[in-house]
Amino acid sequence: MDLMLSNVIVESSSAENEKQAHPGPVGRNVDHNGAAFSISFRKALPMKAVVPRRKNVCEVATLPSKSKTMLTTSQPAMKISQDEDNQKYSFVQYKAVGKGKVANANKAEKLQILEKKATRTAEEVNEKLHEKKPILNFQNDSATINRLQTTSMFDRLKMDLPKIHLPHVKPLEEQVFSEQLIKTLEIHPHTKKNIKDFLGYTHLTVVQVMAIPRLMEGRDVLIRAQTGSGKTLAYALPLIEQLHKIRPKTSRIDGILAVVIVPTRELAVQTYELMVKLLKPYTWIVSGFLCGGEKRKAEKARLRAGLNILIGTPGRFCDHIRNTETLKLGNVRWLVLDEADRLLELGYEKDVKEIVSAIQGQWCNADDCSNVLKKDGSLQTVLLSATLTASVKELAGLTLRDPVYVETSEGIRNRQMLAETFEESAEYGDHLLNMEECVSIPSTAKQRYLVIPPKLRLVTLSGLIALEQHKKPSKALVFMATQDLVDFHYDVMVEVLTSKQLDSDDENENDADETNELLLLPRVVFFKLHGGMTQVERSSVFLKFRRAKTAVLLCTDMVARGIDIPCVDLVVQYHAPQILADYVHRVGRTARAGHPGKAVLFVEPAEVDFIKYLSDKQISIQEQKIDGIFVHLGQRLKCAQKTIARNKEQAAIVLQRRFEQLIAKEKELFLSASKELYYLYLC
Repeated sequence: MDLMLSNVIVESSSAENEKQAHPGPVGRNVDHNGAAFSISFRKALPMKAVVPRRKNVCEVATLPSKSKTMLTTSQPAMKISQDEDNQKYSFVQYKAVGKGKVANANKAEKLQILEKKATRTAEEVNEKLHEKKPILNFQNDSATINRLQTTSMFDRLKMDLPKIHLPHVKPLEEQVFSEQLIKTLEIHPHTKKNIKDFLGYTHLTVVQVMAIPRLMEGRDVLIRAQTGSGKTLAYALPLIEQLHKIRPKTSRIDGILAVVIVPTRELAVQTYELMVKLLKPYTWIVSGFLCGGEKRKAEKARLRAGLNILIGTPGRFCDHIRNTETLKLGNVRWLVLDEADRLLELGYEKDVKEIVSAIQGQWCNADDCSNVLKKDGSLQTVLLSATLTASVKELAGLTLRDPVYVETSEGIRNRQMLAETFEESAEYGDHLLNMEECVSIPSTAKQRYLVIPPKLRLVTLSGLIALEQHKKPSKALVFMATQDLVDFHYDVMVEVLTSKQLDSDDENENDADETNELLLLPRVVFFKLHGGMTQVERSSVFLKFRRAKTAVLLCTDMVARGIDIPCVDLVVQYHAPQILADYVHRVGRTARAGHPGKAVLFVEPAEVDFIKYLSDKQISIQEQKIDGIFVHLGQRLKCAQKTIARNKEQAAIVLQRRFEQLIAKEKELFLSASKELYYLYLC
């Protein structure tokens, strides 16, 4: 009998496949619990019979790794099926009952105790595994899930974006207004009253105090002053004052006496309007302008009729020099190059030199070149710029003779005082033309930056405009890189932000209150302006935006130079500028003449070095918090979420979905969006 027991091996059904390789007949049987087992008969061996050893129930904790895995990770909720229970516990039972004896009458009770202890031991093992490897715990941990659910995409965004640590910088400070009154100037009383009535100024700015006396002396002047400091009036007042003093009085037949060159059509129109206001007491002096987009026949007719002050853009001015015989420049006494740095950046360097050469050439023919060489002071040249670049210095060297340098920044004036210690004027001129590039931004402009990925850029812009309009109805300028980007964003934002969003079954459109609730920006008017528009469209948009009280203008850099638009409280640089001068002039469209303003720069995570570059140039800029933008947007869109974080995220999702649905529906917008993505890829 003992010899037979040595040849009997009891197996569970799970190990049946492993024994199929052994030869010999195999019989299948079922135990009293219903578990399958097999009996293999082998050749008897001369050895002692092997019987199972009795083990404690607690040894379940030391089960093989495969069994532990089945106990802990077989089901996500840590539940073992009934069939698996039968198999596991039958295996334990065979191990617990020694020498193959059948259990007594208390077998059922012992089995229950065994099951309870096995369950308790499995839970203890699971807890230990949970402590060591939390990732293997698939139980329903409500605290962890709630914590993950409350983490919004903005919190994750903050963790992903690079951190920028900027040192404390002391920007160059410039005082805008001085204590000197306009009535103290030695100008005609009519001019003083005209300035007060039409312009509303009572005090002179610093650049006007420094430049007007020098210009009245007939000196060539290079003026560098921050944007919005009154540079146009600084040269216009002396010009008109000298013109109306000419006796006998100037008339149309005297021809062109003053030429003003500006980089853009809008600035030409704006300068012309200022001249008209200043010339109201002196009706015998006539001004006009030449710019692209206008009919050449009409401009030629004005030139034949006679003009004393001619304002123009370089391209159209050169066109008339080549093709219009009635354009005579032999009597020109004043030449003004406004926004000289922009003239050169736009590729007008060749045209500007042609204009200067034409004026000087006609002077040579008329007076044997004596006036051109500035021996009698008959030709006076003025250069104005907010940034003194290398190109401006080169142009100054070509056009100015023995110039006076007017600088409104106190820090740079200190350098000028040191340079004035040189005895020879040539040394002073060399110092002037080799000065380092310097920038100055009005101290009343709050400069902010936003590091934002491209996928949230449009939503963030919409939220920023909505937040600023909620604080105070005002006007905003949004600068973009290309004309296509301006067109695309104008179409999308007008449709989504100002058009009524109705459900498919909503047919009641007569209730004004309900309509306003469905509009995100109900009182804001959007405009666009870029060089691809016709002159009629550009002039119309420019005038409408200047007269509007609550509006947003999407534009290119053509509006960045010299344009004086009242009540612009916000400037957004949607795409970072290519050069520092563009940044300075964009910011200069707000905070003009001492008024407060805000400028926000959008940068991508890969462009954060530009922020550090601005800091190196002594420009003080701080980070704009994105939280407030989307909190207000969530309130405006009525995203009734339980937490503020979820409310912000829901607002961004809702608005982004509106943009995406519109673009997917409109084929033209889809193609425009493809162009925008291509531009971003190239950049």
